[in-house]
Amino acid sequence: MKETEKIYKISTLYLLSKVDVPLTTNRLSFFLLKDDYTDYFTFQQNLGELLADGYISDSTVHGKTLYSITGEGRNVLRLLSGEISQSMKEDIDLYIKENKFSIHEDYSVRSKYYQFGLDQYISNLCIEENGTTILEMNVTSSTEASAKRICSNWKSASEDLYPLLIGRLLK
Repeated sequence: MKETEKIYKISTLYLLSKVDVPLTTNRLSFFLLKDDYTDYFTFQQNLGELLADGYISDSTVHGKTLYSITGEGRNVLRLLSGEISQSMKEDIDLYIKENKFSIHEDYSVRSKYYQFGLDQYISNLCIEENGTTILEMNVTSSTEASAKRICSNWKSASEDLYPLLIGRLLK
């Protein structure tokens, strides 16, 4: 393994260890690509190797792949974190600080749909705050297109609907 690739893998583990929510591919790649730390092909290859080695895990939520560091990844990071320069650690910490709200927003408002019966679809809509589900609801529709539209509109609509719903319920 090339030394630079090893550094980028450790940097990816460091980044994932510093956040309390899984990160999308875009969030991970943006940091490493924005300052030309690596190219996209190498990033994807390293990500695949980290997955294959069990240092990170992935899950798919509403078409987005989310990555988290595993216990094994944390062990490797403890052993090798000294190989990342202090300036790179500071860059990662600053990136997280500057993007904390949008990083959490990627994960805290979620939606997915599935088929239920012959002509019924359920859109599962969820809002999480600090890892705790504060609202979850299911909306039934008769077409897949409607279920998709409900899910795709949930992220922007939830900002208006949540306070409205809570306000009405607490009246």
